[in-house]
Order: sequence, then C-alpha cells, then structure tokens
Amino acid sequence: MIQVAKLAGVFAEDINARNIAMLSGCLHDIGKATLKFQNYLLLNEGKRGSVIHSLQGSIFSYVNNNTNDLLLREILSLIISAHHNYLNDGCSIDGTEIFFEKLKQKNVEDLSYNEVLDNLPTNDYIENLFFKANNELTNIIDIICNTFNDKQSVYFALGLLVKFIFSCLIDADRLDAYKFETGETYEEIPVDWKELIQVFEKNLSKLQTDSVISKIRQEISQKCQQASQKETGIYQLSVPTGGGKTFSSLRFALHHCKKYNKKRIIYVIPYLSIIEQTSKNIRSILDLTEQNDIILEHHSNIIHLNDDENNKLKKLASSRWDKPIIITTMVQFLETIISSRASKLRKFHNMSNAVIIFDEIQSLPIKTIHIFNEIISFLSKICNSTILLCTATQPLLNSVPRNNLLLSEDYNLIENTEEAFIQLNRTQIKICEEKDINELSDFVLQKAKNSGNCLVILNTKKSAKDVFLKIKELNNEKEQEFKLFHLSTAMCSIHRFDILNEIIKMLQNNEKIICVTTQLIEAGVDISFKCVVRSLAGLDSIAQAAGRCNRNGESPNPQNVYVVPLKKENLNYLHDIKVGKEITARVIRENPKANLLNQEIIDRFYRYYFFNRKNEMDYSTSEGSSIFGMLSLNLVGRNNYKNINKKDCPCYISHAFHTADNNFSVISKNAENVIVQYKDSIELIKKILNQPKDNITKEIILTIKELRKYSVSLFPWELKDLYDQGAIIIIDEELGIKMLTKDYYCQELGVKVNGQIKKLVV
Repeated sequence: MIQVAKLAGVFAEDINARNIAMLSGCLHDIGKATLKFQNYLLLNEGKRGSVIHSLQGSIFSYVNNNTNDLLLREILSLIISAHHNYLNDGCSIDGTEIFFEKLKQKNVEDLSYNEVLDNLPTNDYIENLFFKANNELTNIIDIICNTFNDKQSVYFALGLLVKFIFSCLIDADRLDAYKFETGETYEEIPVDWKELIQVFEKNLSKLQTDSVISKIRQEISQKCQQASQKETGIYQLSVPTGGGKTFSSLRFALHHCKKYNKKRIIYVIPYLSIIEQTSKNIRSILDLTEQNDIILEHHSNIIHLNDDENNKLKKLASSRWDKPIIITTMVQFLETIISSRASKLRKFHNMSNAVIIFDEIQSLPIKTIHIFNEIISFLSKICNSTILLCTATQPLLNSVPRNNLLLSEDYNLIENTEEAFIQLNRTQIKICEEKDINELSDFVLQKAKNSGNCLVILNTKKSAKDVFLKIKELNNEKEQEFKLFHLSTAMCSIHRFDILNEIIKMLQNNEKIICVTTQLIEAGVDISFKCVVRSLAGLDSIAQAAGRCNRNGESPNPQNVYVVPLKKENLNYLHDIKVGKEITARVIRENPKANLLNQEIIDRFYRYYFFNRKNEMDYSTSEGSSIFGMLSLNLVGRNNYKNINKKDCPCYISHAFHTADNNFSVISKNAENVIVQYKDSIELIKKILNQPKDNITKEIILTIKELRKYSVSLFPWELKDLYDQGAIIIIDEELGIKMLTKDYYCQELGVKVNGQIKKLVV
C-alpha cells in the first residue's frame, strides 16, 4: 500500500493533490489486513471475489468524525470503493439512493472491520495525512471556485477532480502490481524535447520549396513556432485547408513542451479512419520507425476486457498514455473522461501538464459541446495543459448558451490569417441542381472526362456504394476509361490506407481515376484532385471537401467543387448531417452569389447551426436528465431526493457518474469490431492462437494492436444479418475475437451485408 500511495502522490502532483492521492493509496486496500483475506490469498480459502476488501477503506474514510473535511471523506470513500470496478452515483437520478448513506448501513462485522482497525498503521500518520490532504483540497476548491464562475461549472469541475484522483489511484495500483510481478521498478523518464525538435526542424526544412503555397505554409509554421512562447492556455488555430496545419500545430507543441517542460503531446483526431495516415506523417517527420518508444496510437480495441485487476492481459494492454506523443480519436478522448470505469479512467491523469491538439475541431458532435468545453477548461486551468483547437472552419464554441469555454485572453494562436485564406483559395464552389443516383453518376463521369480525375464525396455508405456501382457500370461501357476506387468504413483501415496510397501514386502520375467515398476523406487526408463533387452537407464539410481539390496549387486557376443535392437521400439516422445540410441550403438561399468559403458566411452558418441546436448541447438522455446535468449538480437527482425525503440532499458529491457513463456514447456503444480476411490478418490471428493463454507477452499485445488495422466496426443489425448467414466465426471466445468469412469481404466495397438498410455514415 505504501508504494501505491507514493506512486499515486507522484501522479497527482500536477494539480497539487499529492497528499489526497497518497491518502487514497494508503487506505484503498486496508481490507486485506484481516486473517480471512490472508487465508484467501495464501491458502486459497474461498472463491475469487468472495472476500470483500475495498469497502473497509471506503467506510474508514467516510466515518472519520472531523466534520470540516466532509468533501474529502466523500471523495476518498467513493474512489476507494470503486477501485476494482467503477465510480457509483453519489445520488441516484430517481433520488432513492445516496451512496454515502448506503455505505453507513453496511454491516461492519461481516467485513471484519474492527480487525482492520487494529491492524492499521499508526493513527498519527493517517491523521496527519488527512490534515494535509484537507488543506490541499481546500486550496484546489478555492481555485475551482475562482476559475469557474457558474455553479454548474464549479460542480462539473468537482466531478472531474474526483475522477482525476481516482485515475491516480487506479494507475498506481495497477502499475505497482504489474511491476511487482515483473520485478521492475517505476521510473518516469523525462522527454528530450530538444532532440525531437532538432529532428523535426531538419526534416521540415527538406519539405520546403519555392512554390507560393509552400511559402504560405512556411509562414504559418513559423508563426506557430513563435507562438509557442505563449503561456499555458486554450487557443484556436485557424488555418486554411492545405495550409500545413498538422506540422504547424506539432511544431508549436514541440517548442511549447520544451519551453514549459510539458510531459507529452496528445494529438486528437476526429475519425479513426485517418489515424494511420496521421501517425505515419508524424513518425516520418520525427524519423521514427513503426515500432518506437515515442508515439502511442490509441483507438478502439478488438478485445473487450473487464476491470479485473488479476487479468494479466489487461495489465499489459491498458494504455496508460505515458508516451511522449499520443495519437488518439475524439471518441477515445471523450469516452475516457465521461467513463466511470477504472480501466478507462486510468489514463486521465496523464492528460495533465500536456499539450492537447484537437484537429478538425468542427467535427465535434453538437450534443457534446457543453461537456467538451468544461473538460478542456478543467484540463487547462486546473491540470496545467495547453489546448489547441485546430480547423479551417472554426466553430463558435465560445458563443454557446452556457458560455463555458475559458479561452485565453489572446486566444488566436496566430494573427492576420485572412491573407493566407485568400492566397490558398484554389477552388470555386458551384451549386448544382438536385440529382438522383443515375444523374449524379453521369454528371461525375462527364466532369472526370473534362478534368482527368474526380473525387466524389457522399453522406452515407449506401449512397457511396450505389454511386460507385453505377459509375462502374457506365465506365465498363466506355471500355474502363477510368480506374475506379471506393472508400468507406465498411473497409478495414489498412485496406483504406493501401487504396489511398495507390490513389496518391496514380494522381502523381496524372492517371485517369475516379474515387467515390464517404466523408472519411475530408479530414487529415493529404490528397489533391482536379475536380471534386460533394453531395450537399454542412458548410464545414463542403470546406473540407474543397481542401481536397487543387490542394497544392497544381493549377494556377481555381478549380471547381460541385455541390449537388442528392434526391431521396435518407439521413434520418444522421441528424448532424441532416441539420447541417438544411442550414447550408438556407445560407445558399439567403446568399446566392456569395463565396461560401468566406469567413463571414462560415460564421453565419455556425450561428444558424448552433441556434437551431442550442437545446441539444447538454446531451439529453431518456433518464430525465442530461449528461451535463448528471456530471454537475445532478439537480434532477437532488430534487427527487428532496421530494421523497423532505430534506436537502446531504452530500457534496451527488454526481451520477455511473448513470452518465451508461448513457453516453460518441458513436453507438452497440457496435462491435470484427476482423476481416485481408492481407496478413490470418497470420496475425494464428500468432495469437499459438500463444499459451497463461503466458500473455508484450509481443502478443503488439500483435493484437496490429490486428486492429484489419477490423471493421459493425452495428447490431449488420452483425445479426451476418450471423444469420453464417458469415462470422468466433476465433477466441475468451478474448472476444470474431472474424468475417472470406466471401463476405469484397476488395472493392469491403464488408458485404445483404440487408441493404445501410444508412450509416463514416
């Protein structure tokens, strides 16, 4: 316990909560100090989990009689009780249960509680830690109250503080157990930012040319380097598509880390579909091989593990986010922090004292905006992290109903970017008449003939598939004049990556190609076509599509981006796209001759879009409360408690942590990953299956991570259809690895599902 306490204390130093975390470490396992547990541990008496040992520390923390430290006692008792599972609700939504009242009702005799008390370390030591921890907590709460003026925001930050301390305890506990088993000792190695900067700057200089666009990118990059001297805060980086945003933001981050001794860079991208290309680009600029100790890619898992601390695979597979550079997705970022589970929250504390870059921030789901604003404000103001919000079309996150984004006073990372937007305007938007699938396919083929190549971006996988097949039919009639490509998330990521590389090579050779895709190509994909056709969508998506046309100024004249409303397009399951499409149509009606990529028009789009959806930003649920409400004051739970008991809710920590977790998802929680038979996937599975189950090694963990590239996420109706057809094989029931049979994966379209109700986007 002492070693866990020390580690937890180290992890909490970034928010000056060392003694709070140490105290949680000292008390979390005091329930093991009983003869009953020792017999269970050493003599195998009793079934696994039959001897409770986490509640004793929780009860001890809460029943301490010093009334001045009630908040501290609530925090400690809640996180200690949860350290093998998940954070409970402080107050249930229906108001019928208060966690701390239930705790006081526990039968201490069943828990050998008095025996635990007799075996505790000296009371003076514990009391001294309580005293120091309470002083720390008082200081942190003062900072929170002075930073967040709104009461809801104060309580939201309080909930995040609970999760932060919980994260420190969990990581310390799991890491100490793993290090004990392996005989290793923990040592945090500081990052040599100077060395990484030297490699980065050397390679960046090699990319520079005398072209106009290259000079604009150099100027933006140089301004970002100069801005790295700014203090820790929340900043916006508005750079035109094709303006070198990835490397400019990374340049800022590297130099900022060196200046302020930050621990890591966390690069958050909107879509899993582009994580491989982003990682490849960053590895390349830093001269890193695919297997290195600098970069960690963390996205969805192909295996699902519980929070059992004895699971060896989990100890190895759980990502601590302790590498210098983390590349992850918005899904992982949000679902980590909103989670109540130990396994996910473990890495939360490693987001402190970092630089966190959010690429293509306009892709943030509308329902999460208020939650996101609170999270990044906490990370910056309380956890000392610098936040960078990057995009070509900056959403008005600081003009939302709650007004809860604590931007820095001088929040534009670089000034005077208007000229860069003008100089990098390499396209012109053409609004077309509505077309059906057949008309659109004819239109695309004609434009491709005129330009030599064409990129077509549709809103749904079904539309992309239908247009691709129709163009294929027309192209066959023309003796295959064009090489055709299709991209969607019905294909595994390495398949998409291979296709993108082939497309890029053919474009460089000026070969005649047509690519039909969903919006996955609109973010983080460095590719340039002579002509782009985009089905009508939000103006932010249209701007991203335009960034894939004449991207590098191959033509001195602006090239055409055609925006086409698609007839009978079913967007009922894609509310964000549907509303964005409607707002863009309104902007076009009101401004028929305006340049749609003008900043004033973009701002108007977001004002309309945010106003129309202002009531969605708290993330409503069927529980009668929003996620925002559950994670702040939990007024619904408090009011229900008062109505039932005729008195106020008696606790500070009334947050409905677990209920919020169960109701939150960025994308459907019901989706499951299935391995497809493409390239090396069979060999990787054989490698895992040939490994003894009781000897899970780091090599196997790396194999599992590699296998992720061969997985496709499927929704319940897709899985049912494929199961009914006998198309899914259970490879390993314990690890939950499933594989699609060969006949159900197509080299052109990816996963083949017979029930064609595929209306789901990227």
